[in-house]
Amino acid sequence: MPPDDDRSILEVRRHIPWEENPSEQWAYALEHMDRGEWDNAIRHCRRAIAIWPTYFDAWLLLGGALEEQGDHDEALAAVQRASEIAILELSQAWNNLASLHLIRQEWEEALTVDRVLDTIDPSRHGIICYRMAVCYTQLGQRDTAHQWLLEAIRCRPDLLDRALGESWLKPHHRALRRLKAAAGRSPTGVSEGDAG
Repeated sequence: MPPDDDRSILEVRRHIPWEENPSEQWAYALEHMDRGEWDNAIRHCRRAIAIWPTYFDAWLLLGGALEEQGDHDEALAAVQRASEIAILELSQAWNNLASLHLIRQEWEEALTVDRVLDTIDPSRHGIICYRMAVCYTQLGQRDTAHQWLLEAIRCRPDLLDRALGESWLKPHHRALRRLKAAAGRSPTGVSEGDAG
């Protein structure tokens, strides 16, 4: 079959209904981008996004196609969405990395990763503080660890029960039991006076 016939088979295949596959849609969009066919690239990017709303590559390619077409406002919105998705994916990766360092008892490494993660994704602040409390406890810095633990519980009260079951936080269990008993006496259940 001559090369032109191969291309026409590809053209026909592109327009035959197929399983909804965001990667395939993205690949078609990329092909259209290479040819300068912005409308088709946009259509395939939007199909990919409809299937997988957090598909970073599709959002980024959509931004490029929209920019080439001259729609700078929509291009900016698409690239901003791609950036938001990238931050979320990076946040999850860094969260997993910190947890793995903790499991491996690599305390300093876990602290370093969590400091960065707290900057990237403040929504994880509670669990980050909890892990930092574990790390500082294991490094022998009990007072610092206790402050991180109080901050963790202030952000996420459910972490109090988790901390009471955590063997790595055993040096804090007596103070945590007092804190739990006092929880009914204060609106937040956590106060600086509960240290120690």
